[in-house]
Amino acid sequence: MVVRRYFSVVPMGLMLLLSLTGCSGKAIEQAFSADPNTNQWGSAAAKLPSEFPRELRYPKAQLQTVSTEQNQASQGTLQAPLQKTRWGTPDSSDEIQQFYRRLFRGEDWQLVDQKSTRSQTTLTARKQTLQVEVTVETSQTQSGGTSPIVVTPGKPLTVFQVDYRKGSDTQLKATEQAPTTSSPSPELETEVGPQDNRPALTATSSFADIEQVPAELRPYVSDLARLEVLTPNATPNDDAGNPSAIFEPNQGITRGTFARWLVESNNRLYRDRPTQQIRLATTAATPAFNDVTASEPLFPYIQGLAEAGYIPSQLTGDSKEAAFKPQQPLTRETLLTWKVPVDLRQILPTTTAAKVQQVWGFKDSSRIAPEALAAVLADHKNGDLANIRRLLGSALLFQPQKAVTRAEAAAALWFIGKEGEGFSAKDVVRAERQTAGQASEQTGQTSE
Repeated sequence: MVVRRYFSVVPMGLMLLLSLTGCSGKAIEQAFSADPNTNQWGSAAAKLPSEFPRELRYPKAQLQTVSTEQNQASQGTLQAPLQKTRWGTPDSSDEIQQFYRRLFRGEDWQLVDQKSTRSQTTLTARKQTLQVEVTVETSQTQSGGTSPIVVTPGKPLTVFQVDYRKGSDTQLKATEQAPTTSSPSPELETEVGPQDNRPALTATSSFADIEQVPAELRPYVSDLARLEVLTPNATPNDDAGNPSAIFEPNQGITRGTFARWLVESNNRLYRDRPTQQIRLATTAATPAFNDVTASEPLFPYIQGLAEAGYIPSQLTGDSKEAAFKPQQPLTRETLLTWKVPVDLRQILPTTTAAKVQQVWGFKDSSRIAPEALAAVLADHKNGDLANIRRLLGSALLFQPQKAVTRAEAAAALWFIGKEGEGFSAKDVVRAERQTAGQASEQTGQTSE
């Protein structure tokens, strides 16, 4: 009986082996390999802390690990613990970054800092006493490095980390890198040249006629005014004999004034990022236009834009005219032609009026100058942050040759950059207020 049992088992084993050998080698390897999902999601015991902010949770992501890090503050006081959570999702790193960038640009949030390397992108944000740092690993790795992507059969997994800390006595390292108001940007100070070349009207933080700004544009003008980027259109004396700054928001803006605002807005929003600033030209530069000499107050700005290649000129070979016409009214199509290259930091590909009409739906796309079509089309890539959205809202007519008002120009300059990567005046105002408040608290603690 024992022998019979022995031989009854052998055929079954042979049948199993034969069935496997009939499959491909890959199938056999998978059949006897360890479960690829065993360690993919970390410990099965990983539990999300109850105080984890719901809005920080990324859809389709599964928790891998949770840890707590207790740090000692530099003054010897104990900081609130740093909660570190690691996640995995089948979505791409770009999708994850877009999700958190949109979140951090929402109400009450302040995007403090964002850094990118070949292997990861880190976003640092703050909401009241909540401080968050999101690190997203990219799918591209350096040669010889370990891939940050955990692969399951047929589906890549993107790993990212969400670290957060609550408490008024905390401060993330990146917060220290936020723009400050204590000192001017070195680039703006050294590149301008003699003070005699500055425009007579200086920027101010408040205007006597701010209530005349259209309601839908007022927030943009107010934010930029707080950063002292906008110049008044006149400074008449009030009843007491004191000069008052008049913005005149509904008056047209000249090409020369907008050139100055464009440079100063960009450099103000990116004042802690010198590599993203537009260098002002010195008086020693050879003028790119025959009607803007080195002695003109606006020369550093107009010449700086020309030398950087952001506006058509003889330097780029894109302009048939040698004159800049600084006192002429700025048109909508010209605003886009100058502003969009600064947003995208790249040369724009040529396009057609038909493509512009297809994307924007403008009935007058055929009236847009050929050299402006590329900028109008490219502006659409910025979604709700497109310049045209702030200028027109929802519209089926672009009216490319219509003069731009001073309020509309400010609205266009309120945000500079690509969607998810740029900065708005609101971002900078929040960051500087936060930094000023922290400095005030530290001064008070020192005096005590």
